[in-house]
Amino acid sequence: MKSGAKLWIKRLSGLSIILILVFIGTYGESTDKIVQIMNVEENNLLELESGEEDAIQLEKIRFYTVVTLEGNEIKEYEVKLIDQDGQEISGYEPSSIEKMNKRPDSSGKLVFIPVIIFEVPSDGEYVFHNQGNNSLWVLDDIEIQSSLISDQIILVSMFSCCLGFPLGIIALIGWLVVWRTKNKSPQKLIINEQIMTTDQLFKQYNAKSEKSMIENDEVPAPFRDIEKVTVTINELSLDDDDPDITKEKVRQFLEEHVGSEENDDDKESDGNWKNWDDGE
Repeated sequence: MKSGAKLWIKRLSGLSIILILVFIGTYGESTDKIVQIMNVEENNLLELESGEEDAIQLEKIRFYTVVTLEGNEIKEYEVKLIDQDGQEISGYEPSSIEKMNKRPDSSGKLVFIPVIIFEVPSDGEYVFHNQGNNSLWVLDDIEIQSSLISDQIILVSMFSCCLGFPLGIIALIGWLVVWRTKNKSPQKLIINEQIMTTDQLFKQYNAKSEKSMIENDEVPAPFRDIEKVTVTINELSLDDDDPDITKEKVRQFLEEHVGSEENDDDKESDGNWKNWDDGE
């Protein structure tokens, strides 16, 4: 398990190092291309000075962002978009996140901020009016994003950056876990098993024997002779009409059987003592 984990951590570490090196190698060139594609001064649809207007062909599925230099105050009514029928197209103010998306100039400095975004209802020719006191630039955001995605150097740089650093962090965490596991002292397993005494073994054995006897409808050891006597007495032909004769038969039977068993037990015990004296 540990060897397999170490192998995967090594692979992740190697892959993250390669991706980070690729990102470092392509960072300079990809940055220059991003600045070139997003440069407002070179890649714009229109540039309108104060009081100017100009017509342009627009498409329905695109977003058109009007930007100006940072620090300039632009009101919504200062920028107007008119369609072919003379109807004004309303735009909307960018969100706080969109306002943070500043655009660079030719030197790479982020000096342009979005002020209003337009969406047209249909393809056709539209006219932009700049009724303010500041210069405005109209950008096609969809075209700019498509140019960024289609560039191979930019894609490679973004891909290596987005994967290389997260994989490196995961590999670092994996190495820390393996290092902590390696330095952890092994735990001793102590098995506390109690040894049964002679009394416990005797009780357990007798309990099993008595249980099996009960299941088999047998009588435990102390009552075997009584059972034999009871069965034998029941088998005797007793005379219910004469109680004296019945008592006499029972007495003779007990004297014969009980006496013979006692003699057998005495002989067996004498033999055992004799064998013990002889060392057997």
